[in-house]
Amino acid sequence: MNPFKKNDKSLSKKLKGALTDLTVDIFGYEKMVTKNITNRTNYISYRLQIPKDRLYIRIFQKDHIIRSFLYNQSKPVSAIPTEELTYFFMEEQMAQLGSVQNKIAFSIKQYLKEFAEANRIDEESVRIWIHLKEDKVQVRAFQNEDFIKQIPLNSLIKYFK
Repeated sequence: MNPFKKNDKSLSKKLKGALTDLTVDIFGYEKMVTKNITNRTNYISYRLQIPKDRLYIRIFQKDHIIRSFLYNQSKPVSAIPTEELTYFFMEEQMAQLGSVQNKIAFSIKQYLKEFAEANRIDEESVRIWIHLKEDKVQVRAFQNEDFIKQIPLNSLIKYFK
């Protein structure tokens, strides 16, 4: 009888659970999006003279249309049209293409739908907040104003590919 047999099952379950969420950024897409979000936030921070750690991008869906707004902490600063929102996720040359802008809007819509289904909430009550904290991109999900959970950036951007 193998004394390690029983432990092997629990260890394999732990490893299987840990590997379920493992993703590899082979082409550097997450790194590129992180750089774009950081650069765009720095640009807006400089332009508006608002510290970058106070800026939040809030994305949600209303009447089946993706909406996004820039906030200074909890104060709305301005709406972010889809064509400008695209610059947070794509390189400048790509972000200018209308087809890419439509793809980003569709992808965000798809993400919000699947997130809502997985969390059993209304998809129009899902809010995604993107924020730089200590120069690291933070993505958080809310149900209206109630925090649900922290989201890895790659779980959002995998819909853009």
